[in-house]
Amino acid sequence: MTRRSIHPAAWIAWATCAGAVAFVTTDPVYLALLWGVSWFVYTTHRSDADHARSFRVFVMGAIAAVVLRTALVFFGTISVANTSFSFLEGFRLGTILVVFGTFNAVTDPFGLVRMAPRHFHEPALAAALALSIAPRTVASVGRVREAQRLRGLTVHGVRTLPALAVPVLERGMEEAHALAESMDSRGHGRGRRSRYRPQPWTGPSTVIAAAAAGAAGAFLAASVGGWAILHPPTAPLAWPETDPVLIGAIALLALPGLIGRSTS
Repeated sequence: MTRRSIHPAAWIAWATCAGAVAFVTTDPVYLALLWGVSWFVYTTHRSDADHARSFRVFVMGAIAAVVLRTALVFFGTISVANTSFSFLEGFRLGTILVVFGTFNAVTDPFGLVRMAPRHFHEPALAAALALSIAPRTVASVGRVREAQRLRGLTVHGVRTLPALAVPVLERGMEEAHALAESMDSRGHGRGRRSRYRPQPWTGPSTVIAAAAAGAAGAFLAASVGGWAILHPPTAPLAWPETDPVLIGAIALLALPGLIGRSTS
């Protein structure tokens, strides 16, 4: 059985810090590196689970966010400066989506529930259900399309979307009902919870969390101290200046991809 050696809390720290890095800059070089780092981490830690298939959905959503945010310039004054500014803002939003997609693909949402304190179990469960919406929907679409293909049905184009959406929604309601029944049968919210095989905090988890914190700290220090340019000028448009220290900080976020997975 393949089991990741990285604790879910370390993944939370990694995603939070990577998102903070993307939030404080619109430099396309840094943002493009974050896309590459996210893809590298995803390819290293992806699995055959349903939630791992959501990464492509988030990437498509990120591309759509970049396009739509850039297209908003057509509702105002069109210029090179405005178009560049809109593109960089959309690129930043898309980068945050890609980071979140990586986190969603490499972690088990319901594993986060098991590590939540008892008094925060219900909010953690709600968060886990929200995180699992995208992967569960992607898995449902795949199963429905496979069933339709086996029946000789072809689902393509906008007009055939109801033939795909209705079974997906029906399956989603059935799974939600089954989840509610299983939670009730296990006495969810009643008495004391027990933990079966809690995942231990490991050395790689410490390294990843510390490196991610260092990367976010470097960008926050640059934002507060002003010793590096995080927002390249768009009027006039100029080639973005990069700082070697900040490039090294982004490289720290690639550590999960270098550590890889452990097999037990």
